[in-house]
Amino acid sequence: MAFDFSSITLEVIDINTNADPDLYINQNGITFSKRVLEDMNYPQNVQYCTDPAHAVFAIRVCKSNEARATPFCKPRAEQTTTYSTGNKNLKDVICKMIPNYDRKTRYKVTGHYDPDGKTMYFVMTEAEVSEFRKTPGEAEE
Repeated sequence: MAFDFSSITLEVIDINTNADPDLYINQNGITFSKRVLEDMNYPQNVQYCTDPAHAVFAIRVCKSNEARATPFCKPRAEQTTTYSTGNKNLKDVICKMIPNYDRKTRYKVTGHYDPDGKTMYFVMTEAEVSEFRKTPGEAEE
């Protein structure tokens, strides 16, 4: 019996964008997945924000003339990869909110986007060890 393909509704998979808006923290700095950039509509400037009492780090879209506005990413057509920063001050603030932080470990935190507030929230207590770069059988350092 043949399958009836006429009832199938196909969706195109975007293999260039992560499924989740992830933040990665490692020894070299911080990387925002392309999905973060896409969800936030490739903002030119952002404000980095924290709520230490709730262990939340956030990035909020802003105009370049707002207080502590920081250049973030290029326009959609020019930003072909993830966005990374090696800013030590930013990394230090974020790392302090990760429970049992180990500087030799790579962490991943999935963001939660608020489109009304144009803000991506990262609950740092949700940080999990990311072994993305390890190959099977690789020895621990």
